[in-house]
Amino acid sequence: MSTHTSELQYHSRHGTIAMLVSLTCFTGNALLLKVLSSSRHVDPWMSLAFRAVLGLLVTVVLFAPAGSLELRRSFQSWLLASRGILGAIGTAAYYVTIGPLGAGKATLIGNTWTVFAAIMAAFVLHERLGLVKLGGILLALFGLGLLTGMAPGTLTQFGQYEIIALVGAVLAAAVVVVIRQLTRTETSATIFASQCVYGVLLAVPIAWMNFTSLNWTDVALLSAAAMCATFGQLAMTEGFRYLSVAAGGAFQVTVPVIITICSISLFAETFTTPQVIGSILVLWGSFQTVVGGRTRKTAA
Repeated sequence: MSTHTSELQYHSRHGTIAMLVSLTCFTGNALLLKVLSSSRHVDPWMSLAFRAVLGLLVTVVLFAPAGSLELRRSFQSWLLASRGILGAIGTAAYYVTIGPLGAGKATLIGNTWTVFAAIMAAFVLHERLGLVKLGGILLALFGLGLLTGMAPGTLTQFGQYEIIALVGAVLAAAVVVVIRQLTRTETSATIFASQCVYGVLLAVPIAWMNFTSLNWTDVALLSAAAMCATFGQLAMTEGFRYLSVAAGGAFQVTVPVIITICSISLFAETFTTPQVIGSILVLWGSFQTVVGGRTRKTAA
């Protein structure tokens, strides 16, 4: 066996393990948020505050000693500030909607960031939209209409939480476009920390104003959800360093699938027939948009 073949196998195995860790962490985060919101009646802003604070602490511990983290850049660079502010608000939209919409539906709507990111990148970064991507975008948008009730005859109400979730997906897409520009000048640690910094500035004051009480179980669940989100993000970034866009995208598209299945089985989340069809179209369209016919490796 050649050295090159062994290296490829190592990269594939390393990337697969990282993506599986990411999938597990993101699923755990979503389900814990649902429990905190619906069963424990914990304010979602408190969940976001824990995520931002613990995420920042983990990033500092892991990356500051190596010199790859520059927190001051979060306030010195307008692109980093934009990434932080948009990311904090977009994440807040997901956290606010996961209770009333359900973990499955909120995640499926949020997953459409891939579609909006492709559209934005075409205009802002002048990235080419091929036929595969364009077809994926159209499929996902049609599926989104069925899932949220925007399409006529779906028997689904398009309410305030659907709007919030959709706004969150658009903001997440804007964040991706900004990150694509930031990777030219900033480290991954600094980019990730910028969201944590602005997440702290956004969520902590609101959580403090709405604070009632927390017991030790609440604190444990909040901490677990925050750590799942943090290590899920870090593991996903690591996975994309070693896997192709197609392989990495396939793993990430399965995240809303697993979350939806778990939400249906654990929390009795219901989907109408049009919503089921819409969910499938959203997932397939999102995957085609992410892959877009590309198979080469890329660094995240």
